[in-house]
Amino acid sequence: MTTKQRLACGTAILRSIGARRQRTGNRNELLALEQAIVDRELIELDTRELCDEERELAREIGVRKPHVPAATRDTGARYEKDLRRANR
Repeated sequence: MTTKQRLACGTAILRSIGARRQRTGNRNELLALEQAIVDRELIELDTRELCDEERELAREIGVRKPHVPAATRDTGARYEKDLRRANR
């Protein structure tokens, strides 16, 4: 199941919980299930899987990081010389 499908499923479940609460008038009904769904999604946000999917999606639509010329990259002898100078 993709992230988008899982989020859609979680949204549908949360909506049905809200509708049931309105019908019964019990605000605590299915509270544990609701908390479990929300906790799962919050934990998922904290993992790298979501970042990986965003990176793949960006590649698919052609969004790339801007090219950084070699002269401005933080590598090589020129950079090391600057580091030595900064550490004096």
